[in-house]
Amino acid sequence: MKNIVITGGSSGVGLAIAKDLAQENNIIIIGRNKNKATIVRNNLGSHVKTVIGDLSKQSERELVIAQIKTIFPHIDVLIHSAGIMPRTASENINSNLLSHYYLTLGLRDVLSNSRILIVTGNPRVINLVPVCDIQNNTLARAAWLVTHKTLLMFVLADQLKDQLTTVNSFFPGDVRSELMDYTKTLTNTAVPVGKYLAISPDIKHLSGVFFDKNGTIVPLNAKKFSFEIAQKTLQQYLR
Repeated sequence: MKNIVITGGSSGVGLAIAKDLAQENNIIIIGRNKNKATIVRNNLGSHVKTVIGDLSKQSERELVIAQIKTIFPHIDVLIHSAGIMPRTASENINSNLLSHYYLTLGLRDVLSNSRILIVTGNPRVINLVPVCDIQNNTLARAAWLVTHKTLLMFVLADQLKDQLTTVNSFFPGDVRSELMDYTKTLTNTAVPVGKYLAISPDIKHLSGVFFDKNGTIVPLNAKKFSFEIAQKTLQQYLR
């Protein structure tokens, strides 16, 4: 039985993954809405606990980190599935990048021989759109989101390698959620790749790897994605 933390676990992709893992593992779901998280916890059973907080805000993130550590002395799997469709560049940076990065660093002392998984976007899109810092419209912010979350994987994989902790990213497929208007109309509510990447021994030693919705490794464009490029691109944000 593993100790697993899932951000955004009360809806959408995070909830789908939590459902697959809750029966055989200890789960902490992090969410912003207490009522929604409580309903999920009651539905999923006694192995599930909830911690409430907005991870984009430093003060709330620090409280979340402290609560997690009182529950789990060690985290086997940390899944970053929380995210928003940002209206501004600052929302994008704080909610979709810094929240993941600083939560991970805050939990670093309870992460060893662990796995970190970052939910991101369609690999075809990620390989096609440019990596740039322009966020002047909705499409530009969406491109920034998926490329910079993928770059974050490389930075965290390097920072945590001495702890034998792996960091990978994956596309969960198109899943019903409240994230966007079109996702509200989707019928799919399953993300089997989440459980596979969380507990399968097949990927135990892989780090800095992108997986598609079937758990297949997706080669990333080396001209856009590497540790050196990630470090250079993200240094202005990860201070």
